[in-house]
Amino acid sequence: MDTPEKDIKFMQDPQLIRSRQIFDGAILRLYVNDLKLKENGQIVERELIHHQAAVAILANPSPDEVILVKQFRPAIVQEVYEIPAGLIDRQAEDPLKTAQRELEEETAYQADTWKELESFFVSPGFLDEEIFLFHAQDLKEVAQPLEQDDDEFVTAHIFSRQEIKDMLKNKKIIDLKTLYALRYWLSLGGN
Repeated sequence: MDTPEKDIKFMQDPQLIRSRQIFDGAILRLYVNDLKLKENGQIVERELIHHQAAVAILANPSPDEVILVKQFRPAIVQEVYEIPAGLIDRQAEDPLKTAQRELEEETAYQADTWKELESFFVSPGFLDEEIFLFHAQDLKEVAQPLEQDDDEFVTAHIFSRQEIKDMLKNKKIIDLKTLYALRYWLSLGGN
């Protein structure tokens, strides 16, 4: 991973006394940091993960349809339905450009209308991964879409509003960013 430590927020914590990098991978770094708590001066050890930022896309081919991708997730040893998403490949890459690329790679669609909904942290107790959530509308299918990454085997599926409601009720959607985006979409109303 090529993020300089000066750009990792928890490495700039004024409470930081000592840091040990345990692992440096392609998309994440694991640190064990000793911190002096400002409340009582106690020294505590915290395992913290720096992870590349990512984007996620709520993509609507029509107001009453949404695209989900299905892919195998090794961490839970299961295929999962998710909104299209992907890592911001370069530190300076614009999240919108990443979202546009990922939508086309994973679904073979492009969108004419883009809106950044918000960004959020996945699990800030130990992980600094930030996800930028976009809403893509006015979609059109691309005849020659960008190719998926070599290690990606993603299939795109279009679901109606009612199908999504049923999937949520039956706990078929288990990915947090997807649950969040779909509940937002359902709150907008429609048929």
